[in-house]
Amino acid sequence: MNKSNPGYFVDQPQEEQEGLGLVFLLFSLWTFILVCRPQDLFPFLAPLRPALLSTVMALGAALFSGSLSRGPSIFAERQVKLYLALLVLMVLSIPFSLYARLSFMFIFTTYISIAIYFVIFFKIVDSVKKLSSLLFVACLGTGVYIAYSIMTGRTEYGRLFFGEMFDPNDLAFFALSFLPLNLLFISRETPFWKRLTCLGCFAVSFLLIVQTGSRGGLLAFGVVGLLLLLRKTLTITFPLKVIAIAMGLVVLSMSTFNVERYATMFDLKEDYNVQGEEGRIAIWTIGLKAMLSNPLTGVGVMCFGNAVGLDRANRGAEFQSWQTAHNSAVQIGTETGVVGFVLFLLLSLNVLRIFNKARKEAISENLVKIGEMGFAGFVGLFVSGMFLSQAYSIYWAFYVVFSAVVSQLLSRQQNLPYEKKHKAL
Repeated sequence: MNKSNPGYFVDQPQEEQEGLGLVFLLFSLWTFILVCRPQDLFPFLAPLRPALLSTVMALGAALFSGSLSRGPSIFAERQVKLYLALLVLMVLSIPFSLYARLSFMFIFTTYISIAIYFVIFFKIVDSVKKLSSLLFVACLGTGVYIAYSIMTGRTEYGRLFFGEMFDPNDLAFFALSFLPLNLLFISRETPFWKRLTCLGCFAVSFLLIVQTGSRGGLLAFGVVGLLLLLRKTLTITFPLKVIAIAMGLVVLSMSTFNVERYATMFDLKEDYNVQGEEGRIAIWTIGLKAMLSNPLTGVGVMCFGNAVGLDRANRGAEFQSWQTAHNSAVQIGTETGVVGFVLFLLLSLNVLRIFNKARKEAISENLVKIGEMGFAGFVGLFVSGMFLSQAYSIYWAFYVVFSAVVSQLLSRQQNLPYEKKHKAL
């Protein structure tokens, strides 16, 4: 049997399907740990390295069970090939990096775990049921982290801060990444406890976005909100839209947020983020110039700040501090060159294309709903990411491999014999 065939898992022997149970359970635990970041919530766990420990456990189980040798080839899916090409480009740029050691250490000690997660995700998530279960785990992990942030975070300058990992803008990005996916689990067919859990996760995510004072986050949420309210979907019926609006108004009435900060969105000319040497436009301009000056390799992964500092020093600018990109596309373009920039945008566009295709063409109603909410979730992530340096975020990589799995599931459904189409998955 050809395992690279999109229909392979439809007729997969029962014993092989059962053999993946423990691997999938460990992978789900790994996902929860990566998303929920328990070491941030309970610092005493940090010495135990839960992320590293769960990575080793999940990878070991996948290798020992032979799970990675089954299923579709990693070269059978375009999204996976494009992602691996981007990863190879990151590695090839190391010798030409402004700070080669920094680039090497980031790729091979930090980002490598995301790449491993990506491959295992693609190889073992082989059904709509498994995908739905994993999405629920991600939503739950996000909700736990966000609820804890709201309860224990501190407010400074009218903005919510929590922990060392995320600043307020990153917290909003984090919440937006999975917020629409909670809506997959609020239908009457879903167990009551799961519906209640995901409604709670949705509510606290919205509350956190408002309390962070993130203008990019609020803008992204507005785009996602309009998309969900105006587009006809199987996931959200009209009564649910009314309930969602009512819930949003209740959450707003209960929250405290910096109105003056959000008001600056209507007067951008006076905003420091637009005007001046340290403003966003100036930073993006420096980054794009560096990308065009180093079109093949860029300035090296994690070296955007070096490029900004070097540019300002060469110009004798009064303000010579290093700054991050505040734009994921500009960040990866500057650091990996024109090819990396194109790959990043192409992968992102393909995510939307695949989800939209699932929304329109999937046979399984569950897969249609996944396409609907996956599309909305990635829109929120991408829009907010245009104001943040999150090019190497696990959440972006999560959506890329998520879309790759959806693409494989769509191919399987389309290749099923007619009599099996309504029984599969």
